[in-house]
Amino acid sequence: MSKMDTKDFIIGAVVGSIVGASTAMLFAPKSGKELRTDINSKANEARDKTVEVTTAAKEKGTEYSQLAKEKGTEYSQLAKDKSDEWSKLAKDQWGKVSERTGKITNKATEMGEDLASDVKDLMDTEKAEGEELAEQVVKEIEETKEKLRDDVEELKNK
Repeated sequence: MSKMDTKDFIIGAVVGSIVGASTAMLFAPKSGKELRTDINSKANEARDKTVEVTTAAKEKGTEYSQLAKEKGTEYSQLAKDKSDEWSKLAKDQWGKVSERTGKITNKATEMGEDLASDVKDLMDTEKAEGEELAEQVVKEIEETKEKLRDDVEELKNK
C-alpha cells in the first residue's frame, strides 16, 4: 500500500471503531451518565490506541526507510566494487592480448626478415651458378667454333 492508503485505512479503522463502540453503547441498557462515561472511556481508549498505532507506524516507517537507505548504500557499493573488478579484469585481459599481439608482430617481422635473407641468399647462389653456366656455355661455343674452323680448314686443304 502507498503511504496515503495506509493513513486512510488507519483513520477509517479508528472512526469505524468509535462509531461501532458508540452505537453499541447507545443500544445498551444503561443510564445516561453511565453511557457518557463509557463513551468517554471508549473514546479515550480509541484515541490511545490510535496514538499507539500511529507511533508504531511512524517507527516502522522510519525503520524501513533507514533499512532501505542502508541496503541502497550497500548495493550501490557492491555494484561499484563489481564494476571496478570487471574493469580491472578487462584491462588485464587487454594487456595480455596486446602483449601477445606484439610478440606475434615481432615474430612475423623476424620471419619476414629471415625469409628475405634466405631468398637473397638463394638468388645470389642461383646468380653465381647461372654465371658459371653462362661462362661454360660461352667456352663450349668458343671451343666448338674453333673446332669448326679447324674442320673447315682441313676440308679446304683436302
